[in-house]
Amino acid sequence: MNNPLDGIDSTAKPLSEQIALQLRGMIFDQHRFQPGDRLPDERSLAIEMGVSRTSLREAIKILVAGGVLVIRRGVGTFVSETPGKVEDPFGFAYAEDKKQLLSDWYQCRLIIESEAMELVAKNAADEELEGLEELARRQGDMISAAHKGNPDGYSFMELDREFHSALAQATHSAVMGRVLPALHEWVYFGAAIGEYPRLSRQMEENARKSHLSIARFLKMRDGKGANLAMRYHMLQALEDVERP
Repeated sequence: MNNPLDGIDSTAKPLSEQIALQLRGMIFDQHRFQPGDRLPDERSLAIEMGVSRTSLREAIKILVAGGVLVIRRGVGTFVSETPGKVEDPFGFAYAEDKKQLLSDWYQCRLIIESEAMELVAKNAADEELEGLEELARRQGDMISAAHKGNPDGYSFMELDREFHSALAQATHSAVMGRVLPALHEWVYFGAAIGEYPRLSRQMEENARKSHLSIARFLKMRDGKGANLAMRYHMLQALEDVERP
């Protein structure tokens, strides 16, 4: 059996970084460890890789910081359920001006998500487009019912994330499919929660009308129409956020 560290160059990167790269290879390239899997104990893994436990420990710290591994005290080291995804890599949760952060976020989405609608219209399967329309209609009914005093387990932010994540997946772009949902995680649940009480009614009405409009344009594979509908959706959100 080949030593996993046969290719290590002692004159290149620090040993801990090289070990971290080898461990990443075991996870992402060799698929030896799957999301949620527990790594062998530190002593066994160090012997297998031919490195010291100290160097291995430092490599594990690097991968924990990168969101690839998680340490459960008293249990062991595990591959993250979402390896490589860091919860808040840009520190948005620490932004002091949440209103400005939310405004900046919508401006970013105005550029990215509007153009992404062209990809959805081009790449999505018919079943996906039908599912988007059904999802938008069902969510609109839930919003209307909540406004009439029948919330029925209703969570607007979860509904909104579900719709926009479905759009991202329907682009069939590996980048869009990861970036757009991540933006929701990093910003929406860091900034929007604080601003939501002030904006709830406007945000919900905007989503109820715009989501269905976007979905209907997409079902007709009208990318330009969906682009314009998404632009209206984001511009309306921006106007609501920036209103005193």
